[in-house]
Amino acid sequence: MAAEVPPLRERPLATMKDMGMGDMDMSGGSMTGMDHSGMAMGAESGAAPMEMPAGETMPGMDMSGAAAPAAGAMAGMDHSSMGGMAGMDHGSMKMRDFSVAPQVDKNPGVQTISPMPPDRMGDPGQGLEDVGHKVLTYHDLVALERNPDVRAAERSLDIHLTGNMERFMWSFDGVKMSDYHEPIPFIEGERVRINLINDSMMSHPIHLHGHFFELVTGKGDRSPRKHTVLVQPGGTASFDFTADALGDWAFHCHLLYHMHAGMMRVVSVRPKGDGE
Repeated sequence: MAAEVPPLRERPLATMKDMGMGDMDMSGGSMTGMDHSGMAMGAESGAAPMEMPAGETMPGMDMSGAAAPAAGAMAGMDHSSMGGMAGMDHGSMKMRDFSVAPQVDKNPGVQTISPMPPDRMGDPGQGLEDVGHKVLTYHDLVALERNPDVRAAERSLDIHLTGNMERFMWSFDGVKMSDYHEPIPFIEGERVRINLINDSMMSHPIHLHGHFFELVTGKGDRSPRKHTVLVQPGGTASFDFTADALGDWAFHCHLLYHMHAGMMRVVSVRPKGDGE
């Protein structure tokens, strides 16, 4: 038996949303009129700047206060449909602004910080936006049975997924596991909302051992229960977590080469009254 080989999908191109710049209106022609005088893309602390192909400029952009770009790193990005941004003032937007992520360690292993990361749990994923058929997202999932714990979270915890794609450095909050051995502590039975913020332009499937958690997708007491959640580039994903399994548990990116490079921590669930 033989059949025709189906055509390959078009190569996906990273957009401003994949850089953590939110749900900007990208329709239309050019970026004419934008003020980017303060946009710095990785110029601080010796990090490589986000770069444009050699000799290429964006019409109407004022780059008077930005670091001069070198060749190559933004090659492949789709800038063809950014006309809806004309006239916007981005003078204070930085791609490495640690003020929006104060807990992230400022070092060369953190190439970018997402300035306006949107919740992307309802997005189909890079390259799947216009494939001509329905693509399931986390918003399409509903638990068959009522969640076992429907309490509201007692506290929330932000965790940034950080890295430097050029140097292949990966971490949580800017620190790789080999440099930080203290676990992320939880008390037995507590209910916590975990907000994962992806500061890179790659997807990261984040996996927690020993537990299931409920994705925050507006499904109430039928929230989908998972142990792994894919956090899309420049976006966020949130889940509610009940610390119901005592002990130390691995928490890591399930792209195992990212895990081995440092995107991993230990989650420690301690008995009530133990060190409270």
